Amino acid sequence: MNKIILLFLILFFTSCSSKKPGIEVERDLWPYELYEKFNLRTIVSSYSSPLRYFCLSYPKDFFRPDQLYMPNTQSIIIKNKTRYLSFELISRDEVIVIDIVEGSYKARHLYKFYYNEEFDDYRTDMFFIKQKEDCVEFIIPSDENVSK
Repeated sequence: MNKIILLFLILFFTSCSSKKPGIEVERDLWPYELYEKFNLRTIVSSYSSPLRYFCLSYPKDFFRPDQLYMPNTQSIIIKNKTRYLSFELISRDEVIVIDIVEGSYKARHLYKFYYNEEFDDYRTDMFFIKQKEDCVEFIIPSDENVSK
């Protein structure tokens, strides 16, 4: 009888818990949050080389807020004169990322992502590009400083 009660209590408490071990996103996500907190170090992209050199991790580190717009409640487009990055939310834990570098790179990937509480960001389990200890600070160029 004690085992049955213990089993019932375990099932009850685990079903009441809002946290899941793979940490899926529990609420509707606003696309702007991906600009602020989507960790580019966890996806395949044209940002891999800059991420190895610079102290960067998120789209906000590459783009100014005036370089983004949201055409709807599921998408965000971020672009400057040479780069284009967009996120389209497919579900609470899936996003399509389109990454374009003018004249040299174009990719479109579907990623399953989750919220990482420890780092307060969104990421995939694909891989992780470590930040070097001697990484270089990056300053987002103004539009006048970008070659045409």
